[in-house]
Amino acid sequence: MRKLYVYIITILFCFGSNVALYAQDRYEAYIQQLDIVFRKGDYAAYLKTATEALQYAERSNNCNMLGRAQLKMASAHYFLQDKNTSLQWMQSARKTAIGCGVDSLVWIADRQMGAIYFEKSKDDSSLFYLKEAEQLLNKTDSHYAERSYLYAILGELRYRHFKDTINGKKCFDMALDYAVKANDTIKMAFANVKLGSYYNSEGDCRRAIGYYQTAVSLYKAVNLPEGLMYATHMLAWAYSECGEAKLSYETMLGLKTMHDSIFRSETAVKTAEYRTLYETEKKERENLLLQKKNVEEKRKTQVLLVSSIASLVILIAAFWVIYTRYKVKKKAEMDERIALQQKLRFKAVMEAEEKERVRIARELHDSLGQMLSAAKMNISAMDSYHDDEAKLVDNAKKLIDDSVKEVRTISHNLMPTSLMQKGIEPALNELAAKINDTGLLHIDLLVSAGDERLDSSVEIAIYRIVQEVVNNMIKHSKANRVEVMLDYNAEKVYLSIKDNGVGFDTANIETSSGIGWRNIFSRVYMMNGDVQIQSQPGRGTLVNIEFAK
Repeated sequence: MRKLYVYIITILFCFGSNVALYAQDRYEAYIQQLDIVFRKGDYAAYLKTATEALQYAERSNNCNMLGRAQLKMASAHYFLQDKNTSLQWMQSARKTAIGCGVDSLVWIADRQMGAIYFEKSKDDSSLFYLKEAEQLLNKTDSHYAERSYLYAILGELRYRHFKDTINGKKCFDMALDYAVKANDTIKMAFANVKLGSYYNSEGDCRRAIGYYQTAVSLYKAVNLPEGLMYATHMLAWAYSECGEAKLSYETMLGLKTMHDSIFRSETAVKTAEYRTLYETEKKERENLLLQKKNVEEKRKTQVLLVSSIASLVILIAAFWVIYTRYKVKKKAEMDERIALQQKLRFKAVMEAEEKERVRIARELHDSLGQMLSAAKMNISAMDSYHDDEAKLVDNAKKLIDDSVKEVRTISHNLMPTSLMQKGIEPALNELAAKINDTGLLHIDLLVSAGDERLDSSVEIAIYRIVQEVVNNMIKHSKANRVEVMLDYNAEKVYLSIKDNGVGFDTANIETSSGIGWRNIFSRVYMMNGDVQIQSQPGRGTLVNIEFAK
């Protein structure tokens, strides 16, 4: 009996294993089909196959399959130029991968999200996800193809947006080296395109042409239309930069032919799908009309009664909706007026507070400071005193010197002289230098300032926000490095503060009893700005602030 029981268990185990293997094989068949249609440039079919793979993964209840399928859905929408939907699928895939503990899917999602945020010119978000992908990849000794793709995008971000030529070129070289190590033709082609763009932007169009031609040859070798169009477009640009107008025109003509071919292929697929859908719906409508005709006489009285009741209900509902909307509108107007009044009151309080700070700082520096200096001069001017009084005089001088220093420190903390006289960049440099001198925390400061100074109220708000955020990080984050980036143009001010500390659950901000975050949100609210806080326990904190000048 025991042997029979063991035999049955063994059979069930083998059956379950075979089912799992079958499910995996079938899913891999979807992935292979996706690669085939992708190389054809048939993105409509790619989306259809990705949807089928997703449905199968959801039914299989396999976490790894689901994360991969969600990434494929993200790729499909990206190829169809729907970047917002693509980004949503990437976020879903990242969440799934984190839940499964599959780092390889997490870094792919991070890298793709970083690429899309780069294309959307959201540099801070792009850098955040690309650096996270790099950290995950650095835990391994392989995955050269993925490293190549990551450093190609990271190099573009550093070179194009952060104007970091040295590190940008270094990333491009690393991308090509890793692609060669991986023996991945597609990644080698992509890295060549990025190096070509670098040299073209640096004025060496001839060298750029060589890299672009290599990329075109590699993409042709693997029959990848998307990459081929990308490399061809960049090659035409390089020809134009070198004055090769004829070659540029011929290259762009070939690019148009490729693009039109892919577009016609997608259109044909979509048209066939829409035609099938239309015919199906048409038959359903005909059947429904026939059924309605057969029972129309029997239900005529009932329909009339139901219609009357429905009309009455609709009339009452319409009245209620109109009345409710009126109340909501009035309440919204009242809330808006209250919010505006609160904002004006808060702004008045903050301006009064800053003016009082300036006044007190000036009084301390000009009045008390001068009085102390005068006292020291008077003591120093004493020509004669007994030897036993010398020690008392020296002590008095030292106390006066300490008092002068303390007055200057208090005056500076109330309102930095550099902020009032020179502007926000020197003031932030001075603040960073003081903190860095302690040796407990290092602040990296990057300010991309224009030629003109900001309004004094804006500069004060920025300075106080940086002070408050950095103080919070010093108190709670246990970080040893903080990055502060400030950038502004004619319309917007962008402020980003990031640490490498222990992070926290952002949901706790709402229940926090401290006034630090409340002061930050209040100041940004006063400037009609927006605050985004990204943090997780163990992953540091990123604070992004944006407001109009």
